[in-house]
Formats: sequence, structure tokens, C-alpha cells
Amino acid sequence: MAARIHARIIDRRPRRPARTRGRARFIVSPLVAVVAATIGAAACGRPAAMGEADSLILVADPELWSQVEQETYEALETTLFTIRNEKKFYITYVAPDGKELEQLLLWKQILIFGAPGDPLLEQVARAAGRDELNPPEVFQTPSVWAMGQAVTVVVLEAGREAESWRALLTELAELLDYQYRLWALNRMWVSGVDTVLTIRLQERLGFSMNVPAVYEYQFRDDDLVVIRNDNPDPSDLIRSILVQRRPVTDSLDAAVLFDWRASIDSMHYSVPQSLEPAPGSGEPLVINGVPGLEVRGAWRDESSYPAGGPFFVRALRCPDATYFIDTWLYSPNPRRSKWQYLMQLEEILGSFSCTQP
Repeated sequence: MAARIHARIIDRRPRRPARTRGRARFIVSPLVAVVAATIGAAACGRPAAMGEADSLILVADPELWSQVEQETYEALETTLFTIRNEKKFYITYVAPDGKELEQLLLWKQILIFGAPGDPLLEQVARAAGRDELNPPEVFQTPSVWAMGQAVTVVVLEAGREAESWRALLTELAELLDYQYRLWALNRMWVSGVDTVLTIRLQERLGFSMNVPAVYEYQFRDDDLVVIRNDNPDPSDLIRSILVQRRPVTDSLDAAVLFDWRASIDSMHYSVPQSLEPAPGSGEPLVINGVPGLEVRGAWRDESSYPAGGPFFVRALRCPDATYFIDTWLYSPNPRRSKWQYLMQLEEILGSFSCTQP
């Protein structure tokens, strides 16, 4: 039987809990109440959800969990390269009768696996107004135990719990990935698009790109712009984009991109950076019909200060010019996901299009 997924997009604002595998390090809160009593409570009586959007609290029967644990980690904790392989999500497992459950159910992202008749699953179903459950299916409901919370329920087939769990993993991973991306991108565009910058890029450099209004920019010479977001504090987070317009380049390869990056490094950055390409870096790409090439990897400050982070360099070939773009991220907090900021930078660069100067 094909699984049914009913999704509702939910507002989530992240704060990072401890990243642990199998147990969460949690914060003692005086707001913790008896979990069952919070079901159906008035919104004003619920605490704000804790944790961050990429931290998943997973609740399931211990015996069942032991059968599917490794496959679940592999499906939901997939990795991508930032300056190293970084997990997209972090799972903390807790048993339905575990002593930590009461507190961990105040986290932002809750996953509950069970068959019809499981007490916790039935409580959430009632809170969601679900009179009937149709396994195998996934449904979501917001703010069951805490405000700003997303509760995802995976309804398994009785007698085939492990099999139906495995069958739903791919679709569940896609749903969580989609919602996290939507959350990260919506968060970026809260300030709106800087329409003045869009017009100035078209008039001065001959290309178009949508940039959030919170970014600052500076045109240098007649062919280069630096676009940067240091909010809330440059010692904590920097997102940088540099674009240079150059004559049409007939041949593009990784060496051309790195040579260009070296040519602007000491001239336009206060501290020169060394680059370490990611394995297999140097992939062709097409952005809004514009062909180009991209290299990725990690950068390091060539100073005594141990700063570094991920970067990607692109060259995009328009009919009348080739645009070289250097993009890098500084986010030194090891407990903060770099994935969300790389997605945001990719979203900005993904709006690139050729225009007439």
C-alpha cells in the first residue's frame, strides 16, 4: 500500500540543543509540566519550543527502534560537504516511557513512530483532530506541547511495524528536507529584496541578482561589486559574495577559476585566504539558462587567527561577458549548522541572470 503524507508547513525558529546520538543533553526548565496534561491546553499556557530545526527528537518503542535504528540514521542523518561532511539532521532517540521524554517533547522537531493504539500517538492524533488513522501514513500538527513546534507522526501497520517504518523513510526524509529548506529560505527573505541593488547591478555590471535588503554592498572599479552580510556580528557570522565582470572566456576549467580567485584575494579581502578544493570539485552548471562552472571547498585565513569556512567559486558565461563569483561563509560556532547559510547563498546566486548593460 502506498504511504500517504499529509504535511503542513509550520513556523520554526531554531536554537541549537546539544548534538548527541542516542541521548540529548537538555536544559532543565521550570516550565516543564506533565506531558499528557498539556494536550489540548490553551496556547497561552504552553512554553516556547526549545532546540533547533535540524534537531529531531524521535520517540518509538525500544524493541522496534533496535530493528530499524541504523537504517533510520542513514536515511535522516545524510551529510553534505561544508568544510567537512556535515549532517543535515541530528537524531536523539527516547523511549515512550523514558524519564527524559517529558522534557524532550518541548523540542521544536518531534518524530513519533507507532501503530494505531499506541498511547502517545493516539494523544497527538486527538490533538490534531484525527478521528481515524490509516497506516501507513505520515501526518503533522503544530504546537502540541510547545509553541512553534512541529510534531510529525509516522503511523505504522500493526504486525508490520518495522517493514512499514522502512518503507516510509525515503518519503519522510524528503518531507523533512523540503520543510527545512523552506524554513531557511523564508527566514532569509524576511527583510525583502533590495530592489535598488538589483537595478544598480543591471545598470553598472549588466547582470541581475536578487539580494536580501539586510546585505550591504560596495562597487569597486567599474567591473566589481562586493556584497556582504555581517549580521548580527562579524565575529560570529559573515556571508560574502564578490562578483566581477570580465571579457567573455572561451574556455573554463577549475584552474581558470582558482587563478581568478587568487587575483582578487589580497586586493579585495583584508586578510588573504588559502583554498582547499573539495574532492571532485569542478562541476559544470547552468543557472537560468546561463552555462558555467563551479568549484567548492574550504578557505583558511593566511594569518595567525584561525578563521575559515566553506566557499564556492562560479564562472557564468553571458553573451557579452563572463562573470566570476566568489562566495564564502564564516560561521565558527561548531554547534550551528552551516547548511542553512550555504542554502541561502545558493538561493541568492541562483537568481543570477544575464541582462544588457
